[in-house]
Amino acid sequence: MDSERRRATRLGGSAVSGTTPGDNPLHWRSSGTLLVVDDDPGVLELMASLLQRCGFTVLTAGDGQSALEIFRRFADQIRMVLLDFTLPDTDGTALLHSLRRIRSDVRAILCSGCLTDAAVNEGSKEDWSAIIGKPFGLAPFLQTIRTVLEG
Repeated sequence: MDSERRRATRLGGSAVSGTTPGDNPLHWRSSGTLLVVDDDPGVLELMASLLQRCGFTVLTAGDGQSALEIFRRFADQIRMVLLDFTLPDTDGTALLHSLRRIRSDVRAILCSGCLTDAAVNEGSKEDWSAIIGKPFGLAPFLQTIRTVLEG
């Protein structure tokens, strides 16, 4: 998480730009409910903690089935989901398709350490509001969240 050089990309593959002076993403505040899905408890806790410090209510799940159950209960409240690509019972793209059958307009960020062209083909890249490769820097991570929510 300490690499500020890692870049996040938005839909279409363009890089999320840096911040302007006085617009530090580390000081950004927002609200609403986000769903974070990752099978690594440490990563899940870190992302949830960062997002809570920004003012969000964060729901978490460690697998696809739990994520679907949470999403069914809170679909109308969830502003966005952050999904790991590799989960114990599914992959991020399949999970996103299931979530979109419940609510077609849900915004989603793919957040994964195994982002190869073979894993995420060009067709599935269009499904995501943004893609973040792990490890990621704090500022690019938060700037990506902000760009997707406010864009």
